[in-house]
This record gives sequence, C-alpha cells and structure tokens, in this order.
Amino acid sequence: MGAGMAYTRHLISAAETESHMRILIVGAGSVGQLYGLHLARAGEEVHVLVRPRYAEEARRGYRLYERRRDFKQHAIFTPDGVWTDAADLPPGHFDAIILAIPSTGLKGPWLASLARGLGDATLLTLTPGLDDVQTLSEHIAPDQIVRGLITSVSYPAPLPGESCPQPGTAYWFPPLTPALFEGPKERVTPIVTALNRGHMSSRSVRGLAEKAAFGSGVLMPIVAHMETVGWSLDRLRDETLSELVTTMSQIRTILEATLQSKAPLPMRMLTPTTVKLLTRVAPRVPPFDFEVYLKVHFTKVGAQTRMFLDDYIAKGESLNLPNDAIVELRAKIGEPS
Repeated sequence: MGAGMAYTRHLISAAETESHMRILIVGAGSVGQLYGLHLARAGEEVHVLVRPRYAEEARRGYRLYERRRDFKQHAIFTPDGVWTDAADLPPGHFDAIILAIPSTGLKGPWLASLARGLGDATLLTLTPGLDDVQTLSEHIAPDQIVRGLITSVSYPAPLPGESCPQPGTAYWFPPLTPALFEGPKERVTPIVTALNRGHMSSRSVRGLAEKAAFGSGVLMPIVAHMETVGWSLDRLRDETLSELVTTMSQIRTILEATLQSKAPLPMRMLTPTTVKLLTRVAPRVPPFDFEVYLKVHFTKVGAQTRMFLDDYIAKGESLNLPNDAIVELRAKIGEPS
C-alpha cells in the first residue's frame, strides 16, 4: 500500500451519539463498508486503510443499499480518514483495528507494519481461516485479538440481472443471525455495543473458532463443487451430490481431530438427502439471486477457497486421515483465473 492519508468527514444525525472510539478498517470492500457504515451510525470515528488506487473512491464515500426486495433506499458512508500505508499509522492512534479482508490478505510485510502501530488497540479479525489468529499472534499480543464471524451478506451492486439507481454495495442481514465475536470481555464489549448502537445486531459468544471452522467446513466444499459445475445448484444436485457429501464428511473428520471437538449436530446430519433439501431451500431465503451471488463473490475470493482446501488436505495428511475426495476436488478447480 502506498503512502499518505487524507481526512474527510461523515455526517452524523442529531439522534446519533458522540464518538467513543477511533476505529481503522483494513480493507474497504463490501464487508469493510458495511461495518464502517454501522460504526459511523453509532457515532464512532471510522477510518479505512486501502490500496492507493482505491483511495479516491474512499474519499468520495460509499453508497450502500440494505437489500430487501428493492433498491429504493440507500445510505452514504464517508470515512473520517483514508490511509494507504500501514507504515504511516501513528502508534496508538486507534482504539480498534478491524481486518475486513480475506485470509489470503494476511500475507506480506504490511501486517508487521500494522502491528508496530497498533499500540494497545484491539485487533478484530473478520478473516475466516482456522489458523488466522495464530498467524496474527506472531505479530500481536493474543490478548489484544478479537475474533469475529461475518453472518451478513454484502456484495458489489448490481449483480448481473439486478438493477439499482447507482452502483454501490448491497447488504442483507439474514433473520436471527447476529454478528458474533469472541475475545477478552473488555475488548469485545465496546465493539458489540457500538455495532448494536449502529443497528447491526451483534453479540459475544464462546467457542467461536469452532463454530467458524465447522461452518466453513460446510460452505467451502459447496462453493468449490459449484465452481466445477458452472455455479448451478441443479447441476450440483444432479452431478456431484455424492462427491460433495463425501468431501464434507472428510473435512468434518479432519476438523474434529484438529479441534478435538465434535462437529455441530447439523453438520453430522449432512447426507445426500439433507444436502439436496438444503440446496433447494437456501436459494428461496435471500432477496437476491443466490447462485449469481455465489459466483460473483467466491470467484473474487477464489484464492481463499483454494487456501481452505489446501489446509484441509495438509491437516488430513498430518493426521493420517482420509482426504482423497478433497484432493480430487482441489485438482478439479485448479488455480483461480
């Protein structure tokens, strides 16, 4: 990321509270914008760290649509500060730093630069990788780290086939699915409080690493198998259902051995029949084309999907557990285009 920063400001309505924290969001894609919007609504001072080529867009502000059945309403999130180089961050300048990037984004020297400027700030990671907290702990004190699980859906709008007044970011909160966080209470509480105040339902939980790992253990093989059949749920059911269930079973066994914890009951109940039912019901819930969303989003983060599969394969080999279905799937999807 290049050098320099610029200050802008967002407008806070009279109903919103006075700023309590100065927060930096690393990555201002769809997820970063969504968290930034709701933290700004809570009255927090929100900055973003982006690559230089995205800085001007950040300074202009982001248009976000809460995706229900139309695009009639939108909100604007304009960061209070735009940074383009982690090395420029003054030590102790922020109360919290949020990593809104894929797990693959943790590679590179920028993380060490970020850690040097962290001070006593809380580091909230929204990255989904099983070993991401361990990676971060090589640079940052473990008691400063909070793990978060993204339960919302956000994407660059419009998707193919959609129409909206102007391009922006669309987001959707599935019913009864608050954002989840785990870490030291004194670090989790201010984040959860701010997000709830900004109207993003959030709560603190225990065992989030296991919840996230087993959730990814279901999602990643579905995504990878869909990629092999042109992102079609019909073809997934007709052509690769048996292979998908076998892949899920192998991943579950590997995760149970790695975490020394039983998978949640729903994951243990995944059979061809239940998976077929899941793939028929799930697309009826969101207010957008589910297949198109999966294609757009997971094509963008295809390297992360492959990283997950590679990790499952490596863990299976080290534990001497079956992983042939995962190996075959990994070979089918090859490298991201």
